[in-house]
Amino acid sequence: MCGGFNLVFMKLNSTHKNLFLLTFLYQLSRIFAYVVLGICCGIFGNILAINAKIQSFSFFLFGIFMIILGCALIFRGNLLAFIENHIFLDSLLQKLIKKSMNFRGIKSAFILGFINGFVPCGLVYFYLIDSMKRENILESICIMLIFGFSTLPAMLFFTKISQFLSEVFKKIFNYIAYIIIIAYGLKLAYTGFISFVNY
Repeated sequence: MCGGFNLVFMKLNSTHKNLFLLTFLYQLSRIFAYVVLGICCGIFGNILAINAKIQSFSFFLFGIFMIILGCALIFRGNLLAFIENHIFLDSLLQKLIKKSMNFRGIKSAFILGFINGFVPCGLVYFYLIDSMKRENILESICIMLIFGFSTLPAMLFFTKISQFLSEVFKKIFNYIAYIIIIAYGLKLAYTGFISFVNY
């Protein structure tokens, strides 16, 4: 989904004299959105940490969500469509995206890039839940910052990389990522359940 959003932005600004610099600003704005989400998750995680039993049960639920999400990404269909269209105020996102289509240049880069950070994405959920587990908000921020910058090269050269990689390789890479999400979900659900039972 992030890739498609990136292509739309590039198409809207295709006549800009320095599209690469504009795309770089767009990606920095997307990473800034991840940092904001990291702060929110860090604060929420700290609130949960006040009560160990609630925290354990929350981790169990997050783990179940990750398992469902990973399966939905593998098999696609109605479940994935529901997750992508109804989670995290997607209707509000759609309105903001439509309104932002009128912008061009630097304004477009900052606004669309920031909105892109809130677009539903399995990998983003993965790191948000990991950042929520941290008791230190600074660690939560660092996790989202590192995640954002690690995606920067791929997103900057998205069109070039897409042309270079075969469809088979892209599918294999995606399936590996989905399996990791499910495995992480299983671990999180298990540890959350064991902690909840022991308290």
